[in-house]
Amino acid sequence: MEAYILPLITLFPVIYRSIARNLPRLLFSPLIYLGALTLALLTLECGIFSSRLDWVLLTIPLTSERPFVTIGLSLDRLSGLIGSTVLTIGAVVSRFSYKYLEDDPHRLQFMRNLSWTMTSVLIMLLSQNLIVFFISWVMTSYFLHQLLTHFKQRGGAMKAAGQKFWISRIGDLFILSSSVLIFLTFKTWDFDLLFKTVSDETFVKNNELALHVAAILLILGAMAKSAQFPFHFWLPNTMETPTPVSAIMHAGIINGGGYLIIRMSPLLSAVPLSLILLTFVGGFTTFYAVLIMLTQTNIKKSLAYSTIAQMGFMMLQCGLGVFHLAALHIVGHAFYKAYVFLSSTTATDFGRLQRYFPMKKEENTIWAPFIAAVMSIGGVFCGAFLVGFSPSQKIGEAILLIILALALGQIILSSQSKLRGFVLALIFGVVYKGLGEGMELLLDHQVSLQTQFNFFEVTLYLLIIPFFIVLYFLQNHLELINRTTWGRRLYVKIYRGGFF
Repeated sequence: MEAYILPLITLFPVIYRSIARNLPRLLFSPLIYLGALTLALLTLECGIFSSRLDWVLLTIPLTSERPFVTIGLSLDRLSGLIGSTVLTIGAVVSRFSYKYLEDDPHRLQFMRNLSWTMTSVLIMLLSQNLIVFFISWVMTSYFLHQLLTHFKQRGGAMKAAGQKFWISRIGDLFILSSSVLIFLTFKTWDFDLLFKTVSDETFVKNNELALHVAAILLILGAMAKSAQFPFHFWLPNTMETPTPVSAIMHAGIINGGGYLIIRMSPLLSAVPLSLILLTFVGGFTTFYAVLIMLTQTNIKKSLAYSTIAQMGFMMLQCGLGVFHLAALHIVGHAFYKAYVFLSSTTATDFGRLQRYFPMKKEENTIWAPFIAAVMSIGGVFCGAFLVGFSPSQKIGEAILLIILALALGQIILSSQSKLRGFVLALIFGVVYKGLGEGMELLLDHQVSLQTQFNFFEVTLYLLIIPFFIVLYFLQNHLELINRTTWGRRLYVKIYRGGFF
């Protein structure tokens, strides 16, 4: 009986918007969160009983080897976690939009497109196979385009929407090509059969070339969806769109590429080359976007490059084989970015942590960042060791802890109290490892966990760390660099979007 709730949940934004059209007060009623609460409770049930809810609309005859393909919806812990996030943020954005566009004559049209965008995302998350996934992927892109072009009189917004449209079509082509190749190889589009087949080492060895090509095409499609380099340039140009669009896009829709990678993790884990590609694409995108973000004076553009960097970091996590941490990153980033865009006038001040860590005013010495980084790495790993962390068994997590410790080193460097900063790093190590263990337990058997790497792969992954060390020291010596002639030229280049 519970399975019949799934189509109602996916259509909840559309149904609720239709009712609220004549009863606007419903948008400000707690009932708007009913869909998110229901989905969260069903996800909790799936987690407790290690079960899954399936709803089948119809079955289509296919081949003699795979007689049917099912068209329907499936709820498991992964899709439920991300879906609950999308519905919660969507409810908040819907309430905000109704007031934000109070004097807009096309407000009802905007609300309709927003509700169908959320429904399309939910269908994509709950899809059982690549057919439904691809159809909902295209639907999401279509309704997002309608939102991006809401202010048709704004030339910049229309230009950015056009760029996004063609980048999305390129991504669609990659996903469609990969789906066709997957069907020719596996004789199915169903995720369950696909993942079961790819667990056979003999099958993987006999179809090595096809799997590599399919995996790389999937990654390219995900890169286009999540604004990864070199498909990133449209995102910073979308700042002329309504603020609610920025919120729902940065907080939910742009995560579609990451969700695809996490959902297809059993296939990608069988192709080590795909993980290496994800690692370096994500690492470079993060490096590139953070550099540009540091030079931006426009808050919304800075937030756009921040999103590109965060999506790059999420791809990096997938490449390191810690897909459960990438899922955690998606949820955390979605809520943070929704909050930042909907309250951008105050969120940046809070983000500086001045309330808890007063900033010192004197300029740092050349060696201060190095000392702060060592303190931070020591604190983070001490905290992780307290909860049973073993670097030799989880190399991907160890690399991530080093990178994240460098970010915390910035807080230690800027804080008046170094001891307080070290304690923060220690607590962070405990919390991050604890959350990681919790996500690993929650998504057990839902995503792959890559723990075994050969010497060559470990060497390649370790090459990512210098990217972030350079970024850390550039961030802390940007003023010194900007005082030189070549530094000023470089600063202008980076400010304009880099060399690309």
